[in-house]
Amino acid sequence: MKTGKRILLIEDDEPLRESIRCFLEQNGFLTVESGCLADARRRLERDVFDLLLLDLTLPDGDGMDVLEWFAAQYPHRIVVLTGTGSIDTAVLAMKKGAHDFLQKPINPEMLLITLQRALAFLQTRDEFRDLKREIGDAAGFDKFIFRSRVMAEVIGTARQYAATPHTILICGETGTGKELMAQAIHHCSSRGSQPLISVNCASIPENLAESELFGFKKGAFTGAYADSPGKFLLADRGTILLDEIGELPLNIQAKLLRVLEESVITPLKGRKPLPVNIRVLAATNKDLEEEVQQKRFRADLYYRIDELKILIPPLRARREDIVPLAEHFLGIANLVNPRRITGISGSARRLLTRYDWPGNVRELKNTIFKISAAGLTGEIGPEHLPLKLLHSRRGHARGGRQPSLAEVSRDHMQDVLSQCGYKYAQAAKILGISRTSLYRKMSELEAKNKKKTVS
Repeated sequence: MKTGKRILLIEDDEPLRESIRCFLEQNGFLTVESGCLADARRRLERDVFDLLLLDLTLPDGDGMDVLEWFAAQYPHRIVVLTGTGSIDTAVLAMKKGAHDFLQKPINPEMLLITLQRALAFLQTRDEFRDLKREIGDAAGFDKFIFRSRVMAEVIGTARQYAATPHTILICGETGTGKELMAQAIHHCSSRGSQPLISVNCASIPENLAESELFGFKKGAFTGAYADSPGKFLLADRGTILLDEIGELPLNIQAKLLRVLEESVITPLKGRKPLPVNIRVLAATNKDLEEEVQQKRFRADLYYRIDELKILIPPLRARREDIVPLAEHFLGIANLVNPRRITGISGSARRLLTRYDWPGNVRELKNTIFKISAAGLTGEIGPEHLPLKLLHSRRGHARGGRQPSLAEVSRDHMQDVLSQCGYKYAQAAKILGISRTSLYRKMSELEAKNKKKTVS
């Protein structure tokens, strides 16, 4: 079956070139042949290809010498063919822009797997780039710094939810950015030009919760010298964020349910209900289903606020985002501190990535700001990081229990991948397994992490 994918095969060995071309065409690829670099350049200037197969030894030049030029035209679309089998040659080719490499004599099955994997990578990259561009274009969500696909999907879902009138429950551990998410949702909603009133339910004394939320009339209690509108009335026609909603007293939960059901509020000591037009966002770091089972949260209120749900994953579940976030916070710190930090060393990056960050993005931000405030100049190295990062082991975040063999294996693969800049071919060599096995193991890990995040 024809795939429609076009390949430029640059190989001077005519029998080998003919053999590869026949095999590729049998598997649905449209193949164009070139026997030298000069002819390949001419074809690339007048035609477009999906992938390039490039022999490194050619009659009119070394393929390695022109690899960077080809890679600039076709990034991540070049598979080099090498007869040396040297790891140094393969690593150099990857550094110059090759997506992958194959050793001669060419194994047909491995050739097909490599090309299919390269095409799958390109499709995923293009989809991810489109998704990120779409998200970045939405005002409000551009404040999120991320590289992980799981976070891209969370932001994409949030953007879709923002366009609806429904109540949204934002769940996540402390420091994951629940309030920032609420701000972005409000900004991108039809109510974006109206007020967003944020209420920290955990900070309101129980005896003041009703008057704080729903207002009060003059004389309602000692010191009530005038009417007060309350947070809900202040948010009329806009959005109210009930942060840490799990901390609300049960009696206030009952009153809140009536507001959500009937869209009216009654100020303390007020005689008549007042209509309000509000979109409600709620945030919590608690498991509200568990709170309902323990009779600490009303089931009817939970089901009312759980119309739509957004789960923000902890930082340890999206380690690809740690270094970009750290660099972002470093850029902010450099704006306010006279001594500028030039960057983060590779060893410090690995330590940042290895640590589990129980305080999530907030803890990472505070860590970078403290390093900056200490007057450091130059590059952040391991010696500048808190001791807890230097001595951290992922098992500590598991409540002190010994990690399982699967967890140790997973953590080691992630460490090696991080050290290699997430170059799978290089990491697989270090780990002593095939790239196919590493891809499969990491895909299984990502699927398990995603399942844990959404469960």
